Amino acid sequence: MKQALMKNATPVLTPAIKASLKRFYAADKPVTPLEAAERVLVFAPHIDDETIGLGGTLRRYADMGTHVTIAIITDGKNSNASTVDADKLADTRKQELLSIQELLGFTDIRYLDYPDSQIKQVQSSDRIQSLIEDIRPDTVYVTSLIDAHPDHVYSAHLVASALKKSAHQPKIVREYEINCPVPPSYINCIMDITDQFPVKQQATEAFKSQVIAFDGFLALANIKASQTKEKNVRYVETFIENTAPGFIQAAEHLAEGDRQYEQHFKQANRTVTLWWAIFKNLKLKKAIYKSR
Repeated sequence: MKQALMKNATPVLTPAIKASLKRFYAADKPVTPLEAAERVLVFAPHIDDETIGLGGTLRRYADMGTHVTIAIITDGKNSNASTVDADKLADTRKQELLSIQELLGFTDIRYLDYPDSQIKQVQSSDRIQSLIEDIRPDTVYVTSLIDAHPDHVYSAHLVASALKKSAHQPKIVREYEINCPVPPSYINCIMDITDQFPVKQQATEAFKSQVIAFDGFLALANIKASQTKEKNVRYVETFIENTAPGFIQAAEHLAEGDRQYEQHFKQANRTVTLWWAIFKNLKLKKAIYKSR
C-alpha cells in the first residue's frame, strides 16, 4: 500500500519538491576546482556509497590520471533483507563494483570486510591506519560524521581515529553525503559533475542486488546545483572539506554526543520523500553541525 501511494503521488509531488528544495539550497557559492592529486583514497562503508557520494568526482579524477583507491569497509552480507545467502550476496556486490570500475575509472579496490551493520562494535582503527600509510593519499574521502546510517557514522569516526595516529597526513579530507543531506550553510566544497552525471547515473544501475531506490540521491545532484550561480553547472556533488586535523577535531567534538542519528533523521534515497528527509528535525541537525 505504501509503495503504491508513493508511486501514484510521485508525478504530482516531484516537480513541487524539486522547486522548493532548489529555493532552499539557493546560494552564490563558487565551484571548487578539482585539485591535481596524485593519490586519492575513498572510504566507503558499503559498496555503492562511493558511487552515490562521489561517482562523478571519481570520473573526473580518472580523467586527470589520478590513482584512486576505493576501500570498502564492510563485507556487504547484511545489505538487504532478502533471503539470498549472505556469502552469495557479498560476492554479488563485489562483482557489481567491479562492473563499474572502468566506467568510474578508479584504479584499485581494497576490502576490509568488517561485519556489515556492526561497525559500531569495531574497537581498533589499526587496519585503516595501515591502509592510509600504505597508500599515502593526498586526498581522503569519507562518509559524513553525521548520517542516518550507523555504519557511515562509525566508519567516519574510525577514519578520524586512524588519521590521528597515522604517520601520513593527507592535505585534504572531504566528507561526502549519503543518507543525511548536509545543511546548505555547512557545504563548503562544490564539484561540478555536469559532464559526468550520465556516467554516475549509469553506474547506479549496476547495483541490482540492492532493494533501495537511488532516484533521490540522483535528484539531489541537480537540486544542489542551485548552491552556485555559475553558468552551465547543472549537476554537482557537495562535500564538507577540511584538513586532517580539522576533521579529527570535528570527530572528537561529536564523539561524546548522541550518535544515533538514524533515530532522528530520514534517509534521502527517494525523490518523493526528499522534503521530509531534508527538513525532518532540521533544527536539531543544525545544532549538531554547530557543535562540530
